[in-house]
Amino acid sequence: MNPDEVTPPRTAMEQEVAQVWSEVLGLEPIGRDDRFADLGGTSLAAEKVLAHLHARLAVPTDAELLAGGPTLADLAGRIDERRRAHFRSGAATCVRLSDPTDPVAPPVFCFAGAGATGVAFLDLASALGPRRPVYALQAHGYTARALPSFTVRGHARRHLRDVLRHQPEGPYYLVGHSFGGHIALAVADLLAGKGHQVAAVVLLDTVLKETPHSSVADFRTGGAAAPPPLPERLRTHLRVLTAGVVQYDAPTQQAAFWERDVRAQNRHRVGAVPANAVVLVTDQNKDQETLWNQVPGVRIRRVAGDHYAVLSAPDPLRAIVQELTPGVRPTNSEPWEKQ
Repeated sequence: MNPDEVTPPRTAMEQEVAQVWSEVLGLEPIGRDDRFADLGGTSLAAEKVLAHLHARLAVPTDAELLAGGPTLADLAGRIDERRRAHFRSGAATCVRLSDPTDPVAPPVFCFAGAGATGVAFLDLASALGPRRPVYALQAHGYTARALPSFTVRGHARRHLRDVLRHQPEGPYYLVGHSFGGHIALAVADLLAGKGHQVAAVVLLDTVLKETPHSSVADFRTGGAAAPPPLPERLRTHLRVLTAGVVQYDAPTQQAAFWERDVRAQNRHRVGAVPANAVVLVTDQNKDQETLWNQVPGVRIRRVAGDHYAVLSAPDPLRAIVQELTPGVRPTNSEPWEKQ
């Protein structure tokens, strides 16, 4: 492929789609006028593309998107249309990942991290098996228009309604990844305050220190770029205030919600912690062991991998499943009820 003959992607969505095509097909560069089949895309590869797009953008993806062999630009336009329609629909922020008719254990409620969606827990839902109900909760306003939450406690109060709607009585099993771990602890506190039994709170690489990184990309790579110039900081602040009521392009929307949640995390102080709470600390954030050791009642498990591998790598998933399996998880306490 001659790079000089490729018309590069123009919009943010075209860039997202091009990146997914490149990852699945192992090709680059990919132009906006390219067609998936012409690049050697098979039906199996098409399924992978749809799965990746769903995971990244949290919009419904199906074979209809690829009907007629659209160009990359056409496909990006179709996804943008669905994303706008989904946002206007006021769709629920509680995503049902597994809802068996014959469950063998109480549901698991998973709280997404900063700037993430409930799709992040698909691998965990699969690892828990087809007969364990799993619900994932994501920020209000991220994928469907709603007033956003600006504090950990604010997130928790709103998510509590969904938890109680799907499971009116305990015992409750809660999981939170990163920032979502703070929400899980706050929801546990609210449940216990209402007299409900909380059986397990599993925190996945949740950090107690402030997050100094100035962007999502900085955090993913472990770097910390210099602070952006004042005009960019002002634009970021405006997006943080308005994202949720306003829908930005996918990367900007993610960045705004990530920034908002990181600010909430940096202001938050951990309160009551269940005696049976456990935090899985990854190699990437091993310094967190020292900080979590200062929190009474929290058990710590080290797992291999990085901040995002904890959601999908086999060893961390086995550890999470063990913690969430009644009668199996290692614990020194009974299910928690607030005193």
